[in-house]
Amino acid sequence: MLIHPYIGSLGILCNRKLGNPPFSEQHYYRRLNQVSSKYGISIIVFHPQPIHRHVTGYTICQDEWKKSIMPIPDLIYDRCLCTLGSDYRSLIRLLDTTSLQKQPILWSRGLPGKWKVYNHLIKYPNLIPYLPPTSSYSDSESLNKELITHHGQVFLKPHAGSQGKSTLHIQRFPTENKFFINGRNHHNKEFMQTFNSESKALQWVHQFIHHRPYIIQPYLPLTSKNGHPFDIRVLMQKNGKGRWVLTGMVVRQGQFGSATSNLHGGGTAVSVLPYLTREYGTATAEHIMTVLHTLSRDISPILESHFGRLGELGIDYGVDTEGNVWLLEVNSRPGRTSFNLIGDPTISNLANENPLHYARYLLLRQLRRVNS
Repeated sequence: MLIHPYIGSLGILCNRKLGNPPFSEQHYYRRLNQVSSKYGISIIVFHPQPIHRHVTGYTICQDEWKKSIMPIPDLIYDRCLCTLGSDYRSLIRLLDTTSLQKQPILWSRGLPGKWKVYNHLIKYPNLIPYLPPTSSYSDSESLNKELITHHGQVFLKPHAGSQGKSTLHIQRFPTENKFFINGRNHHNKEFMQTFNSESKALQWVHQFIHHRPYIIQPYLPLTSKNGHPFDIRVLMQKNGKGRWVLTGMVVRQGQFGSATSNLHGGGTAVSVLPYLTREYGTATAEHIMTVLHTLSRDISPILESHFGRLGELGIDYGVDTEGNVWLLEVNSRPGRTSFNLIGDPTISNLANENPLHYARYLLLRQLRRVNS
């Protein structure tokens, strides 16, 4: 294995959680640490915090995570899923200034919420056929209007949500004067509610949303022949030359009757082409694969040109019972779990190591600027 000379440190910025070590995704960070030396990079994991010359973070020493005070990392890889805390906002603002004695590089910018991403993508005619009609929830009246427009079935997602949390599938049956609402709460637990009154149902939804920004979309039949919800995650990443590459794609299939297919809700991961062939036949499956490749390669530079440098994107698609492809969501901090589960070591290794390829590219580019 070729080991490159040391060129700098990669600081992984992540949310704090209970436990030891006090952060999620420790297996992914450990894997990055195991191979980082061949890229000439050291790994530091740290939480949002006020910084000046040093950060308090975690490194692996004798196979254990150890806490210590270290210099500010040369490059910051933002893996914070929750970006609402004051420490996080202060740190990101600080990284945009020149007040630090040592100015780190951001590995990637984060995308804004679903509503802003949708409003940018809808400007591109080639993408419009694949974007579900989307509106912003403002009050019960806006929800009622969308229920009428979409024949009594809609799906609500939090503007900044992830992992299927706090999503709602709402069905109205006017002849019976009934509302069925199923979904997942903020702990990602499934639930179902039934109401015999429109006003009570809409009031319950309004209280559930509780002033958080939400989008409303038509409910799409994104289920397999045997009734399992599924979606397709495509992982786009920057490589060692700073160019977008399609690392891989995977089907995430949810449990029967579930509102979502996310792995955090108990789903499974399987290879894409065999799954699509079984569901739609060879010709349609191959067409869907072509659409997924084309859309993913178009979407990545479109978003980067508007929102700033990006390093990787998890792009989620649904395929309805007629074989139509729908763009569901784009995530700038994608996980790797599904790609580690499908039994393809090449894709798994690329998914886990491409961030280091791109980190090396950014650090070397910065060194050339400093030395020129």
